[in-house]
Parts: sequence; structure tokens; C-alpha cells
Amino acid sequence: MPPRDTASTSPTREAASPQARPRHRATLKDVARLAGVSPMTVSNVVNGTLRGYNEETRDRVLQAVERANYRPDIAARSLRTDRRMAVGMLVVQNGRRFLADPYITSLIDGLCAGLNQRGYSLVLQGLHVDDLASASLIQQLQTDGLCVLMSGNFMANTAFRGTLKAMGQPIVMFQQPEPDPEGDICSLRQDDFEGGRGVCEHLVQRGARHIVAIVPELDWPAMQARVAGARSFIETSRTRSKLTVLTSTDESASATQGALEGFIASNAQFDAIFAGNDQMAIAAHRLLTRRQVRIPEDVMVAGFNGLEFIDYFGTRLTTVRSPAFELGQLGAYHMVKRIETGSFDTRAITLPTALMIGTTS
Repeated sequence: MPPRDTASTSPTREAASPQARPRHRATLKDVARLAGVSPMTVSNVVNGTLRGYNEETRDRVLQAVERANYRPDIAARSLRTDRRMAVGMLVVQNGRRFLADPYITSLIDGLCAGLNQRGYSLVLQGLHVDDLASASLIQQLQTDGLCVLMSGNFMANTAFRGTLKAMGQPIVMFQQPEPDPEGDICSLRQDDFEGGRGVCEHLVQRGARHIVAIVPELDWPAMQARVAGARSFIETSRTRSKLTVLTSTDESASATQGALEGFIASNAQFDAIFAGNDQMAIAAHRLLTRRQVRIPEDVMVAGFNGLEFIDYFGTRLTTVRSPAFELGQLGAYHMVKRIETGSFDTRAITLPTALMIGTTS
């Protein structure tokens, strides 16, 4: 009988091999050594106790946490602090495809990145405007705070805000036109009004005499603000140019092109299109190109948002850059700070937009 190969079968030797040794899990002391602070300081920062620590110390600890790949025991920490270490994100709109819009996904991306950096997870729910009463994020209260991005008419929004206030949780509202004077609410938005005004001014300066603003029927406050800004420029600049607002059933390519086809069929004469977002602008551009309309010589085209996906469009689109990712990051910062300190240090912030001139105008 051949001798037994003990080198290949011995559990003792296999366990002793370097490959089989368990990887060292970072501790509070490891993080403290990297950050140059005490383990108690690390514990306080990780658990959200900020009193007595400046931003520099807090950032140094968080960077050390990331370098050491430190993972706190969330369950134990939740018992100690009465926190769930989770923030909810509720997307409310009239449609059923809650993450189809690149703006929404970019904003949520920024929110998620900001929460991850601070040790919080994100709980996401998309909800039709008719189903607000059944929202599990509202009924179950399994989060420390709630972020909300919503469309819908004014009355529905007002009623829903009342529901949110009754939850007793801090709320960050994204892209609402007016800050809420009451309740534990912080309002974060971008300046869509000035963005719309700026792109309209640009088109008029390039010679546009009849601008068609095309937007979906969906009640997004941001879309309404963009059109209001464009209309404001036309009404206050003493220009002879005019603005026509055209609505499509939604923001899809087929709906956008269908609305434009009907407008063109009415023998309307126009020399510029201002679309409510870049998807609609690209759809309009493709329709005009198929009809052998020269862009920008015959008709100029401009969109809104300037998100990364437009780089895949073969032409540099004139648009307005929206700080969607930054808005999400800002939401994470103010939400976590509110959770950790007990109050929002600001009730409303508006980020600027920026005109990006391409070859379509």
C-alpha cells in the first residue's frame, strides 16, 4: 500500500498556510492610529457624536475609516444610539418608471455616495402619486430621515407635506420651488428659473425670433421653473422674439417627436427649440435632421441638464448644466448633520446652473 500523502491532507498544515489565515479586521485602535486621535474620538465620530470635534478632525477620522476599511457593527451601534443608520429616498411622480430619468439617477447617485461616506445606507422607493398612503417608507419608519423628490399638482404636494411632517422625522425636499417655513424640513434645489432664462437669452442673441419650448405634461416644478424663466426673459427684455410652449404626453422620444410633428403640420414657423431636458432635445434634433432641416442654420436646438449621457450623442448639444450629483451629495451632508446634531443649520439652499454652448445654436 502506498504511503499516505500527509502533506496534502493534513488539516493542521493547511490551516497554518498563509492563504488560510483569516484577514485581520480593522479595529477602532487601527483607525485611531491612522487618524492620529484617540479610539474614543473615533468611536464618537463613527457613532455621530460631534460635539467638541471640528470638521477637520471629523474628516480625518472618516478618511482613516476608509483607508483601514473599518466596518462598525451596525446592529450594536443601532442599539446604543437608537439609530438605524439608514436614510430613505422617496421618488414620487405620475409615471411608473421612477428611475428612467437620468437627472433622478444622478441625484440619487450623489446622495448614495454622500451617505456611504458617512456610514449610512440608502433605502429607495419609487411611488406613483396616487399611492402615497401606501408608502412603506412612511408606514414602517425604518429610517432616520427621509429625502423626497416629487412631482404632482400643488394640492397633492401640499397634502403630502402634511403627511411627511406628521412622521416626526427630518425631511430633505429636493427640487421644490419654495422652502417650507414650518416643520423639520430642509429644501434643496437648483436654479431652474435662471437656467431657463439664460438659455432663452442665448437663443435670442443668436437671432431666434420664435422659440418653441417643449415640455412633458408631467407636473415637475423644475420644468415649470425653466419655462417661467424663458418666458420672463421674453417679457422683460423688450425683444421682438416670441415664445410658444408646446406640451407632449411625456418626455419619451416618440411623444416629443409626435408633438413636434403636429406643430410643424400646422404650418407654424419657428427657428429655435428649447426642450425641457436633453432627452427631448435629442429627440427634436433627430426629427429635424430626418426632415433635412439644417441645425443650427434653420433651427437652433437647446436642452437642459448637461448630464454625462449626452456625450454619446454625436453632436455637442447646447444645454444648461444641472448640478444633480452635487445636489444629492448636499442632501446627504445636511441630512446626516441634522441626524447627528438635532437640527438643520439651514432651511433652504439653491445651487446655480450653467449654460453650456454647443454646436446646435
